[in-house]
Amino acid sequence: MNQRKIYRPLAMRTIENYQIQYLARKYDFSKESRIAHLLVKRFNQVLMETEKLVGITRVKPFELYIKKHRSKIKLPLFKPEYLEPIYQGKTFKASRKLVRKACLQALRESFPEITDKKMLSIIDPWALARKKGPTRYCDELKTITTAYDEKDTAGWHQLIDRIRPKLPAERMETPDISAPEELVQELTAMVSLETGLGKTVARHLVEEVITLRNLCCPRVDNLKSGEMPLLVTHVRAHLSEEIATRFRRLAPVIITVWKPEEMKKTPHNVPDSLNLLKKRIIRVCFEAYRQNGLLTLMELQWVFQISSARVSELIRSFQNEHNIIVPTPGTILDAGRSMTHKDIIVKLHLEGYSVSEISRITHHSPRAVDNYVGTFEAVLILHLYDLPTQLMARLLQKGITLINEYLKLIERYYQDKKDIKNYLLAQGVKF
Repeated sequence: MNQRKIYRPLAMRTIENYQIQYLARKYDFSKESRIAHLLVKRFNQVLMETEKLVGITRVKPFELYIKKHRSKIKLPLFKPEYLEPIYQGKTFKASRKLVRKACLQALRESFPEITDKKMLSIIDPWALARKKGPTRYCDELKTITTAYDEKDTAGWHQLIDRIRPKLPAERMETPDISAPEELVQELTAMVSLETGLGKTVARHLVEEVITLRNLCCPRVDNLKSGEMPLLVTHVRAHLSEEIATRFRRLAPVIITVWKPEEMKKTPHNVPDSLNLLKKRIIRVCFEAYRQNGLLTLMELQWVFQISSARVSELIRSFQNEHNIIVPTPGTILDAGRSMTHKDIIVKLHLEGYSVSEISRITHHSPRAVDNYVGTFEAVLILHLYDLPTQLMARLLQKGITLINEYLKLIERYYQDKKDIKNYLLAQGVKF
């Protein structure tokens, strides 16, 4: 398997590509514009040098901001160079060693005596608890969807409804252009010369590109300890249309990796540690979603320093246990192979819940719920008449993988075609 291809979406999710996307969409630059690339590179380089001189400190995407006493620490949980061991055929474990080394070095600049154990309690507390029982990791996973429990769901809804993060732009009292006037004029003249744009339009372009960069890299004063900025997939990204990953629509978000009370006393046994880990993962997914972003499993892997496979298992376990659908590209954009949310929706539908009730229970949109139920019933009818899978996919204009997922659900819920026919008759289908 080509690891470079797998990690390309993450590697291409850069501030520079985000800025170039913006120029292509608003100012009609081509997506491959060399001028746009050179302008953005020059802007960012000059701004970084200028801010360093005047003492402005920013936090970059994937840097966990920790404020301890008077120290302001940035822990780099992902950098492109961390991918090199993976590209060489090694596992995520090898890359994680590089992360730990970099984070320990960053912490020791402020706290020279800090231990490896203390560092792990901040970036990877699961590493301290995963072998301490009293149960095993696999024992804590919920692999089958449980019955809907109104009290349980209500409790989680209260927690989720309290997740109301401010958009990165709302954290700023005024638009953060943060560049001296003479520098803005210099960059405006450069844009006007290179592109032929008038000075007024060129100045707007400069100010907007600077603002985009500053949204992605907020000042430390705009962050709380335990927060992290990220640049993630936009909720309205058209993945099928934007095949090249660097052209996909992105959104800057700020997530709460740690709340203050969580860092004060981290659990050291498997059940409590996993429960806290799941809670943190669910929180950041909803925080990103309410800032118009979606966190992928690959991004969550680096944020929480556990493999994407483990992240996927924990999210599926949560969904199975609580009948709540977690917003990810797999559930919102139907990207990847996320089966659990379809299972939950179909199960609740077959139990007699309406679309609006399922939407409320699962925290999924009514439109999406209606789409899943409609597709399930369409596949059910075609399956009743023994249509081949490929023909089903063509008739319904869906992928074969998706059709197979629905066929697995049908196999689970119906023993024979007589049961299918009785269900469809109850739904008003006439034969």
